[in-house]
Amino acid sequence: MAHHLHIDPFSGIAGDMFLGACIDLGVDLDAIRSALAKLPVERPYEITTRRVQRHGIGAVDLKVRLLDEPQSAEAAPADVVGHHKHDHSHDHHHDHEHDHSHSHEHTHAHDHGHHHHHHTGYREIMAMVDELDTTQRGRERARRVVTKLAQAEARVHAKSLDDIHFHEVGAVDSIVDMLGSVAALELLDVETVSCGPLPISRGFVKCDHGIMPIPAPATAYLLQGMPTVGVDRTGELVTPTGAALIAGICDHYGPAPPMTLKEVGYGAGDRQNPDVPNLLRLLLGETNKTGDLGPLTPQQN
Repeated sequence: MAHHLHIDPFSGIAGDMFLGACIDLGVDLDAIRSALAKLPVERPYEITTRRVQRHGIGAVDLKVRLLDEPQSAEAAPADVVGHHKHDHSHDHHHDHEHDHSHSHEHTHAHDHGHHHHHHTGYREIMAMVDELDTTQRGRERARRVVTKLAQAEARVHAKSLDDIHFHEVGAVDSIVDMLGSVAALELLDVETVSCGPLPISRGFVKCDHGIMPIPAPATAYLLQGMPTVGVDRTGELVTPTGAALIAGICDHYGPAPPMTLKEVGYGAGDRQNPDVPNLLRLLLGETNKTGDLGPLTPQQN
């Protein structure tokens, strides 16, 4: 039997929603911390999780916070299941007005003339992948995810991969989300991954380069070759990091394949939407053989 993961992005996807859903599937948060422990990230950070509800559905809300930044005095609820400090607000530095409130997802390239910030380059992040404590398959998945995101950003900004640099704050969060997620797949021993249609919303999002249309330009490039469905909603549903994860880890697109369902996990976005629960659902199951995924659409490279 082969382990298969089906991604059900009925309300979109962000990197921390995916990693939170993996925790809900049973991945040990300390194992994720251990896998990331050797990464040469220049600023200290913490990963915390807590149980929340969205429309009455229990889920894991996962956050990555830089420890050298001021935090809110607002205390987290008592159902925090991570460790370290938990009194930070979920809205710090979230100046992007979208459904998931994940400002760190916008790791857009910056002009090299901004010397007052450290910038993490594509090659630096790729070097970090070599320090990720996971399997060779996991590192290969991580390289694909990072490369997909960098290629999309390079296309948006008409730069080469070597010229793509991510802002420090966004880089730390996105690195943890991306590399932690592929490490989680290995901890679940996921052999194949499929994904259902991704919702395309409308509106605009505010980022470092100004007001951008939704989907964000990098996200739009990453969505090429994926099944999408338009929804009559405003606000960002699919973030660049979420789209990069899909592009880098999925083997097939389409409905869930024939499999014996073993676990269901939910990762939460920040906002309580009035209509659709702000959740990402992951379905973990077993198929008869690794290649037996049913009539799915092959990934377009």
